[in-house]
Amino acid sequence: MQCQIIPVHVNAGNYQWKWRCNDGKQKSDRTFELFYECVEDARSHGANVDLDHVHREISAIDTVKVAPVKVAPVKAAAKAKRA
Repeated sequence: MQCQIIPVHVNAGNYQWKWRCNDGKQKSDRTFELFYECVEDARSHGANVDLDHVHREISAIDTVKVAPVKVAPVKAAAKAKRA
């Protein structure tokens, strides 16, 4: 049986993971802090997890936002260090 790994919003930018089978007959009893703990739990319940498919599915979800991080250019950072 195939299953989905789903991000669950916990609070201010924090997510945990849960799984559910595509046929709707089985799902995780709890959420997991670590993605691969969730995968292992699903597999221990007999679910088939296609990680390539799961990664593509997760990257397509609009609710998970990745915030850009501003990084100072290397030259400017080096000048600031010398000053």
